[in-house]
Amino acid sequence: MTRPFWLLTFVLATQTLACSRGSGAPVRHADGSYSLSCKGPLSDCLRHAERLCRDEGYTVSEARDIRDLVGHESGQSRVLIQKSTATIYCGDHATREPIALKRDPANEPAAPAPEVAPAPAPALAPAPLAPTPACVPGSSQACIGPGGCSGGQACAPDGTHFEPCNCGS
Repeated sequence: MTRPFWLLTFVLATQTLACSRGSGAPVRHADGSYSLSCKGPLSDCLRHAERLCRDEGYTVSEARDIRDLVGHESGQSRVLIQKSTATIYCGDHATREPIALKRDPANEPAAPAPEVAPAPAPALAPAPLAPTPACVPGSSQACIGPGGCSGGQACAPDGTHFEPCNCGS
């Protein structure tokens, strides 16, 4: 009864240890290390290392986070592709040289050239704003006046408003 249970546990663990979004299962090497390859950020691979090693903990001997921006430079159809790899040892592994973190200058984007601000244009006095027309001068429209009478009103000569409603006598 316990053997099928452990076999089922091993199969499920192997399937869940595959890194995020459809990558392969961990590969165990002769020296006891595991290689993880993930379709996603390095944090996803390290989550799988936690599941693989459980309570033993793990040591990362090598890790890489790869981000590739593909598509047209205009940006409308650009897509960020993330993948990562890690080599880990479960448990308390022999002390190794510390990993030197350094960036590859060949993969770094070029520093942008300093921007030179154009010379300011001479200041001009702002033109006075013309009032926004509310109606066409000389036009008229139906209206309801004092006491609910039906009448008409004309647009003011400057087009800024309608005159009061005129219901006649």
